[in-house]
Amino acid sequence: MLDRQFERTRLDDLLHRVREGQSSTLLLAGGPGVGKTELLRYLTAQAGALQILQVTGIQSEVELAYSALHQLCRPLMRSMPALPDPQREALETTFGIRAGATPDRLLVGLATLSLLAEAAASGPLVCVIDDAQWLDANSAQVLGFVARRLEAEGVGMVFAVRTDSELRGFDGVPRIDVGGLPMTEARRLLSSLAMVPIDPRALERILDEAEGNPLVLIETARAFSPAEIATGIILSSRPARPSELEAHFSRRLHALPSDTQQFLLLSAAEPFADAQTITAAASGLGLSPAVIAPAVAAELCEVGSTVRFRHPLIRSAVYRNASEDALRTAHAALAAVDAGGADTVSSAWHRALSVDGPDEDAARGLAAAADRLLLRGGPGASAELLRQALKITADEECTQEWLVRIVQREMLAGHFDNASRDATALGLRELSPRVRAEAKLAEARIEFARSRGGIAVPLLLDAAAQLADTEPQAAQEAFLEAMSGALFGGRLARVGTLGQVAAQWRAAGLPKGARPADELLGALSSVVIDGGSPAWESLHAALSTFRSAAEHSAKPVPWLWLACVAAAAAWDLESWDALSLRHVEISRHAGDYSELPIALSSRALVHLFAGDLDAAADTVREMATITSATGGDVSPYGAIGLAAMKGDDATLHQLIEGTIPTAEQRAEATGVAIACWGAALLDNSRGRYDSAADWARRAVALHHSLHSTTAWALVEWVEAAARSKRQPEAEAALAELEAVAGSSGTEWVKGVLARSRALVADPSDAERHHLEAIRRLQQSPSRFDHARSCLLYGEWLRRQKRLPESRAQLTKALEIFDSMGAAAFSARASGELSAAGALSRRSTTSAPSVLTTQEMQIARLASQGYTNAEMASRMFLSSRTVEHHLAKIFAKLQISSRHAIEAALGGLVA
Repeated sequence: MLDRQFERTRLDDLLHRVREGQSSTLLLAGGPGVGKTELLRYLTAQAGALQILQVTGIQSEVELAYSALHQLCRPLMRSMPALPDPQREALETTFGIRAGATPDRLLVGLATLSLLAEAAASGPLVCVIDDAQWLDANSAQVLGFVARRLEAEGVGMVFAVRTDSELRGFDGVPRIDVGGLPMTEARRLLSSLAMVPIDPRALERILDEAEGNPLVLIETARAFSPAEIATGIILSSRPARPSELEAHFSRRLHALPSDTQQFLLLSAAEPFADAQTITAAASGLGLSPAVIAPAVAAELCEVGSTVRFRHPLIRSAVYRNASEDALRTAHAALAAVDAGGADTVSSAWHRALSVDGPDEDAARGLAAAADRLLLRGGPGASAELLRQALKITADEECTQEWLVRIVQREMLAGHFDNASRDATALGLRELSPRVRAEAKLAEARIEFARSRGGIAVPLLLDAAAQLADTEPQAAQEAFLEAMSGALFGGRLARVGTLGQVAAQWRAAGLPKGARPADELLGALSSVVIDGGSPAWESLHAALSTFRSAAEHSAKPVPWLWLACVAAAAAWDLESWDALSLRHVEISRHAGDYSELPIALSSRALVHLFAGDLDAAADTVREMATITSATGGDVSPYGAIGLAAMKGDDATLHQLIEGTIPTAEQRAEATGVAIACWGAALLDNSRGRYDSAADWARRAVALHHSLHSTTAWALVEWVEAAARSKRQPEAEAALAELEAVAGSSGTEWVKGVLARSRALVADPSDAERHHLEAIRRLQQSPSRFDHARSCLLYGEWLRRQKRLPESRAQLTKALEIFDSMGAAAFSARASGELSAAGALSRRSTTSAPSVLTTQEMQIARLASQGYTNAEMASRMFLSSRTVEHHLAKIFAKLQISSRHAIEAALGGLVA
């Protein structure tokens, strides 16, 4: 729920009073769609174990006396015998249980009050009455009577009613007027629904016309395509999803004079409601501004510095009910005004829509505008403009070029079904060799973006072979993406393995490129084919080059993920952190929903090893939202790691059951390995060492030279085998881990190796390895592995009967795990600490329970030195909103400056 802090506080207070045995009432009044029902859902969700009675007024039953009261009281019939006879008989007669004369309404009210009080004797209860304006008059009067007389019965009553209705019977009930969302929250809601970068002027127009009403914003997102919301341009003469409301507006529009309808059409076709532009275009058609008066009188629009429709769907109805001739006339008039204007996108659009038949200049102008939209992060809108350009060109070369671009941009926007359909249609055309190769590459990229498995690798290799002679740079990119696909496929790939990709790339003999990505591909191929320390050194050098170049890159590039994989395989958490952050930022800015899910997935794993589980959870939620909207089938790597580290057995079990079969089906070894590693990690944290070893072995069976996940699984296997006293197995797993990770040389991997050696070493050598692990991991970015090393050393010290030293290490481990929210590891450390003779010092409060998710994100950014303006840009908020949230953070954490945030969060902010 966005905002509604005041309303939620009042509802929370009502629940608190009811739980304390008092009674409390509240009336939520607001227009239709403003969010009253959502607030009632919040109330029932927060009620927990309280009894809930619910009724919704129904307009068709408004004449049925006491129908709503009967519905509300029906679950309480078991308490009827406890009422005084006159009251019981009055209710029984009212509800038709017994025959008799119509009882006095006052007696019915007293009986209802007694019935609620009697029911509350077994536990507090809350009555929730929605659409109270549609209650029958008798029920409304009785419930209003009861609400005014509740005192200390442990009963709550909350009514929701429309402000435009007569509030019958509810005088004296405390009232809250629920208005539209504040502008900031309305902007967040619309942005989340459209999931595309929105032109600020188009955004402000919709928000102004919606007046913060959540339902209006949702209806707008249903009626307009994301591209239409993003640009403010209505791109289709047919609505994305027709609605009854839009049809209702259409009927009202038909009653207006023709001149008024024409003026309204100009207003609807002008993307940003600029009154000066509209008036000038109207003048060109011989229309006076006065002709708008009938529409104003009909409350369809208002006129000021802009032409403001009273609902966004009125604009849609105006535009989509116009004839082709009327649309061309309107766009021609607007094009004449816009000619040479600052907004070249809308100018090009008006010109293209004003022509009847081919117009090559207009078509090229629209294609150029589409390219500008792409640079602004609107691939979906860019594809739509190109589609319109195709309608007005007869140039076959342009047609082929634009068809390929449409496929590419639909894929970037996450419209995989549309992109696949258009790619298939493109393949049926007569194409030049270059365009055919590019179309083949686009088709392979769609398959890869949709499923992230090994299935796409043969397609990518085929495209690379076709491009090698004519487009060597495009061929190089195809090989890079084939390498990515092979990394996903791993050992499950039947064709297109890592070795095959690396060998075919070398055999292609492409000119050596100067880009960091080209150096990265060469280093990866060397690791796969040659192996050994020199190959890993070349990979570290390539990562250093790539990281430096990526800091200055603003173009979305799919091989950034490949660089992240390389950094993880090289145990280079610093580079992985920097590259994954850049990958997310570039993909998000570009509106690239083919790359953003996998970028977020990689970023979530970085957060997990860094010990920032809250940031990981934010990232996991964003990824789930995007894949749900686009239909992408990406394994939930971050969600699996998060559930494992948090000790959430139920969620992890569900994720594993859903991930492994689908990952195996699309030949995605990484998905299977992540699931098995997550299970092994959780089992080790719970002390289920036999099960942990089984899961780890299953992951390790999928290992290849660049597979970081299976290397992490080897770490779990060493611990599981050592703790279950299977020494030969632990030594064998350690030897494999040494072979896999020993060439990397980072503090992270050296620390993990030292910790693993300590688990299998003789008692005389173990302590040396434990101390080395702690020293190295304390210097690395992995707080998670540092905490595990403290835990294992503390456990070893306890077994050596060195209890004071053991308690010191276990306390340190517990503090880190607690601050992270790693519940299972915290429980293990707490148990060990108790066994070492100390009470575990688990914190009773933590920042996550104090701060909201958004406040926590702002707190972390502020502690890292970001300014208000920088935070506002990063979070799509205003600086004023950030300042407002910081004030609340300071109050909640009882601090007075940014410098105190990190300490107040208890180490949660790294």
